[in-house]
Amino acid sequence: MVLSEWDPRRGRQGRTWRRLVQQLCPPGSVCQATPCRYLRETDGLILFGLRHNHPWGPSLHHLVSPLDGGHPTDPRNLVPAHFGCNASIGRPGAGRGLAGRPRSRDWPPLDLS
Repeated sequence: MVLSEWDPRRGRQGRTWRRLVQQLCPPGSVCQATPCRYLRETDGLILFGLRHNHPWGPSLHHLVSPLDGGHPTDPRNLVPAHFGCNASIGRPGAGRGLAGRPRSRDWPPLDLS
């Protein structure tokens, strides 16, 4: 089920994404994230019936990030993964915010006396 119209504002919360997770990550699926963070606890099996966003619950990992040109809903670009494993992978440099960016200018120290 590749969507021709993907609304990035919906992200991974809409009905279409939930259907993809249901189709591509059925019960009995094994986490294909490398490395699987929960291999010891779950033998890599993705668990179902847990609370929403539980680290051992189902998720889909993009092999090629949509930001790098991968299609966000192409089943060939998605593999089953634990929610926690997928959340921990991230993109290199993602989440750094302003860290590592050059300052706009060097400001003099603030005198609070």
